[in-house]
Amino acid sequence: MRPETSPKRAGAILPEVFKAMGLESRMEAVRLRAEWVEVVGKVVASRCRPGDIREGTLFVMVENNVWMQEIRFHQDRILRRIRERFPGLGVKGIRLFIEREKSEG
Repeated sequence: MRPETSPKRAGAILPEVFKAMGLESRMEAVRLRAEWVEVVGKVVASRCRPGDIREGTLFVMVENNVWMQEIRFHQDRILRRIRERFPGLGVKGIRLFIEREKSEG
């Protein structure tokens, strides 16, 4: 006979399921995007957004050159916060790109 177990919340078991499926880093990447404001601050977050993570590099899309310089100034602090909050991502560096203007359709 199996011992009875109480039901668990989906949020409590999803991390275990993602880990078992090898999707843990993807889940952390989604969390990084969702928590970007907390990582970089409200003002900076309004001017940039995280993109892909490839080979330990987080690609960040920035509004313009002025904000690119500002973010570079704070890059070490941002990287430290990412490593603390999302160690499973293995982010070793940040690469900044100017985001192309969205065309109006």
